[in-house]
Amino acid sequence: MTPASKTPPQGTGLWQVARPAIARHRWKLILVLASMPVSAGLAMMVPYLTKVAIDEYIIPAAALGDPSAVLVPLARLTALAGVLVVGGYMADALYVSLLQRAGISILQDMRETLFQRTLRLPRSYFDTHPIGSILTRITSDFEALGEGLGSGVLSMFMDLLKVLVYLGAMFWLDWRLTLTVLVMGPVLVVLIRFFQGRVRTYFFKARQSLSDATGFLQEALQGMKTVQLFGQEQKVYDRFIEKNHRFFIAQNQSNLYDALLYSLVEGVTTLALAMLLWVASGELLAGMLTLGVLVAFLEYIQRLFVPLKEFSQQVAVLQRGRAALDHIGDLFQVPLDPAESLPPQAVWDAPPQAAEEELPPPETVEELAFSDVSFAYSPQGEEVLKGVSFAVKRGQTLAIVGATGSGKSTVIRLLTRAYSGYGGHITLNGQELSGVSADRLARMVSVVHQNVFCFQGSVAFNISLGRPGITPAMIEQAARYVHAHEFITRLEGGYDFVITQGGGNLSSGQAQLIAFARAILARTELIILDEATASVDSFTEQLIQKALNRLYEDKTIIAIAHRLSTIRHADTILVLDKGHVVESGDHQSLIAKGGLYAGLVGRLESTAPPPEGGAV
Repeated sequence: MTPASKTPPQGTGLWQVARPAIARHRWKLILVLASMPVSAGLAMMVPYLTKVAIDEYIIPAAALGDPSAVLVPLARLTALAGVLVVGGYMADALYVSLLQRAGISILQDMRETLFQRTLRLPRSYFDTHPIGSILTRITSDFEALGEGLGSGVLSMFMDLLKVLVYLGAMFWLDWRLTLTVLVMGPVLVVLIRFFQGRVRTYFFKARQSLSDATGFLQEALQGMKTVQLFGQEQKVYDRFIEKNHRFFIAQNQSNLYDALLYSLVEGVTTLALAMLLWVASGELLAGMLTLGVLVAFLEYIQRLFVPLKEFSQQVAVLQRGRAALDHIGDLFQVPLDPAESLPPQAVWDAPPQAAEEELPPPETVEELAFSDVSFAYSPQGEEVLKGVSFAVKRGQTLAIVGATGSGKSTVIRLLTRAYSGYGGHITLNGQELSGVSADRLARMVSVVHQNVFCFQGSVAFNISLGRPGITPAMIEQAARYVHAHEFITRLEGGYDFVITQGGGNLSSGQAQLIAFARAILARTELIILDEATASVDSFTEQLIQKALNRLYEDKTIIAIAHRLSTIRHADTILVLDKGHVVESGDHQSLIAKGGLYAGLVGRLESTAPPPEGGAV
């Protein structure tokens, strides 16, 4: 787990995240902004009509002692006020509806943009960052961001417009009373500025703590079988309690400052009303102020401080949104591979198509070469590869063997560009690997790992991965090629059998066969077997070996394996030890040398199960 930052980063990814989405939906935002003056203007008229009713109708009628003389004008004025109130409610409803529509559209685009970038992050990023932390950014952080954009930024614009409209009306009625009210303005500004920074800091800590807790929770749930098997439930629970408590503390601190700000604004409002009544009473007695103006002023000041109170709440909402945006922006600070591009979109839920012409043409791999390649996983770390050089041509099979930690998997990670920053040169067909685009590399290289990941979906989908142009006949052909068709047809529904997430309802051997069919269907010239038969029983391995023998004629195979049967027929066997290539040759020549490889083979043969069907 990465430790949470103590202070929020400044300006991380703000426009990079929001600007494209806002630009695409600018007309919706323009409609929102256009509806604001209508709502604010209608809200301003009602207190003024109250002033007119008192000063021009009620008080003169009382002085004359004839109330009936103003009944008709007052009825008309009341009807007009009713129309303005209804119109104000309708304008507010229109504004809120447009605001929500614009906010939802913008957030949808931003979430899709973030996920698209997540798909393009270096594979090394996922080695050091928990999936739950990334999940928090795409889910709960966007909820906080949406609240910040809708109830925060745009609502603050609306409240600011209302404040300006009310102040304009108040200055027009009596500038002296207005200045009396504005005396409290600096007090409000100081309070809001003081609490704003603290609210944002604690909200950012809360987002970081929630991300950390979510990442740990996701990791614990994925490894629940292991947790229960080794009786670690209490320790895992204690660690979650600790992480959840950090979130609880940060959330409580942010809520405390939020509540204090709201209470102080409420107190300032009451104080402003008291000052207004004190000043207005003197003007009223001196004949400098009419009763209608005073009543209108009292109504205006009540309305004036409503958006100010809401603003105190929106400060917290806005800071929560800013903290979420900073958290989201972290992903936009991760540099992408310059040659990286988003692979062609796969229609994940679509059935296999019948148009084979849509398939992109396969890329020919004439030669793969490592030239004096060195690599360390961190700038200060020890090199795990030290001057590794080898070449493999089309149709050849290269096997890489060595003890744990010798650098075998690192070679594969560099070749698939999970990591960059190596020294030396890695070339495909003479072109530096860093210059090969991601979609082109995917058409040249496919990998079958020891631990196969199966998506929740049908067997057919897990073989095709939803790539356009893959037909049911092609899926079945690939399955037959690796002898997976036999077990698939025994499943309920055959190729429509639904695999649970992670392949929990398949055996390891069945998942491996599906992974081999997936690699065959990718039609790549280079297939990497990363200890791909380690979880397969001897009989299944024989079936796979028969299929692989058919590929050796026109494809390049790189195999990392612990089983001798997978590597003994390789054209070249590369022996790694502590990051160095210490031996290279075919099986017979290396055995004859009696070196490190001969010792490895001796240990493999002494621990190997009895041969079945001729397998060694």
